[in-house]
Amino acid sequence: MRAATRKRILIGATAAIGCGMAVHAQNAPFELPAPTGRYAIGTTVWRLTDNSRADPFSPAGVSRQVEVLAWYPATAKQGAERAPYLREGLAEVRAFARGFGSETVYDTLAAVRTHADIDADVVPSPKKLPVLVFSHGYTGIPSAYTALLEDLASHGYVVLSVVHPYEASAATLPGGRVVTMLDESGRPAAPLAEVFAEWRVEDQTMAAVTRAAGSDEQLRLLRDYLSKIPRTNAALKRWVDDTRFVLDHLPDVDRQSPAGRLVARLDLSRLGAFGHSMGGVTSAQFCVDDARCRAALNLDGIPQYGGMIDARVGRPFLMVYSARPGRLGASDPIYRNAAQPYFRVDVPSTGHLDFCDMAFWGGPLRERRILGDIEPGRATAITRTIVRQFFDQELLKRRGALAAAMKVYPDVTVTMPAGR
Repeated sequence: MRAATRKRILIGATAAIGCGMAVHAQNAPFELPAPTGRYAIGTTVWRLTDNSRADPFSPAGVSRQVEVLAWYPATAKQGAERAPYLREGLAEVRAFARGFGSETVYDTLAAVRTHADIDADVVPSPKKLPVLVFSHGYTGIPSAYTALLEDLASHGYVVLSVVHPYEASAATLPGGRVVTMLDESGRPAAPLAEVFAEWRVEDQTMAAVTRAAGSDEQLRLLRDYLSKIPRTNAALKRWVDDTRFVLDHLPDVDRQSPAGRLVARLDLSRLGAFGHSMGGVTSAQFCVDDARCRAALNLDGIPQYGGMIDARVGRPFLMVYSARPGRLGASDPIYRNAAQPYFRVDVPSTGHLDFCDMAFWGGPLRERRILGDIEPGRATAITRTIVRQFFDQELLKRRGALAAAMKVYPDVTVTMPAGR
């Protein structure tokens, strides 16, 4: 495996092999931070097949399949079954751990439980609930965002986490088959390696963008880079299409199932999109392509691939930057032109993975300084505050919510548009 590809796998929180393997009794390595909202939390899952699209990772003629993990405000029920943290099983973490030379180093995550009850009843009031669609990072671990998604549900949001198969560490397809991003030899599937290859000059290109004098030169450098990554842009289109397909086919979910009863309560007039890394880039492009999106947020996905560089979206957008060297502000020239209004938040002492639960995992991630210097609990609290208050402000019309909430984090830089 090429060194550059191996680095992408580790930092992108990739992927896994094996599933359903026995885990010996052991203590959980960490406890998920408690949700901060007033609602109990439910979680359910459904899976869909898009017969209009072939899946490039599957044999010829096999249709694209998508998994949805939903989190929502629920009615608490004594004795209900709490959902496991690893929703796809050990397949989510084993190959990722193997990249560190120890396949089982994160097996203890199988002992972690969430705060969510499986298939719980939806809270009876309010009648309709605001909706957020979420996408994980490229080759990311879907379960690694649980602390954030649970917290949003505890405050009254329904979060639909779209799992993009073969480009997530693991996903479960209709019928129950678990697939990963690895091929039969245990290496990243060929389409993934092709995307990673396009990113080889990304660090130096983004550093050049951030050094450039003036937005015209920055946009020139960005356009040049975006013109040379067709496989990345194809992956982005596939993820946006997955997201749109999930929303288009909500009426197809069985109304008698827990998922169907949840779908009946969704208020799609209050729909936001967000994600981490490539998932954040997806949220922005989704807002370009789909008028149902009322606001979007990107957690450290840099740069903004796709067509947003030439778009005028006219809807609110927030970009959250980590402290990764050479990338701070790299996508600003795109977002300042496209979004209306554009918000920016810079979180010091963070690495790329500090916006997800992996900050708590420790082990090789901490030892090899893949994570930032920020304390995991603080990183989680900041991320939760940014995401929730932005959507409270833009979807629930709580004017000034973001600026007011961020005052308790004076080291975090919040750039607000005029009049906001």
